[in-house]
Amino acid sequence: MATSVGETIVVGTKNVTTAGTRVTLDAARKVRSLTIVAKDNNTGRIYVGGSDVASTTHRGLAAGDSVTFQGGPEFDLAGINIDASVSGEGVELLRSLDQKAR
Repeated sequence: MATSVGETIVVGTKNVTTAGTRVTLDAARKVRSLTIVAKDNNTGRIYVGGSDVASTTHRGLAAGDSVTFQGGPEFDLAGINIDASVSGEGVELLRSLDQKAR
């Protein structure tokens, strides 16, 4: 499922089944950088953060908003979590074309 988006590709998606319940992005993937984009059809907000992610601790992303993480040579996606204000909504995960998928 690699769809081109400018100089990035979609490498995955992640949804929050139940609003208010955090979801880890990926316990087994390491990347050099990652852009997290709230899906365009979301009606609520997506909260991105660590194990403390919640609507009360993070501002949240509206549909189409994004945040980019860069962590040196590589970082583990197990440390990044999302939550949603509306059940079933989520994010697309993008990476630069010059990065190797792991």
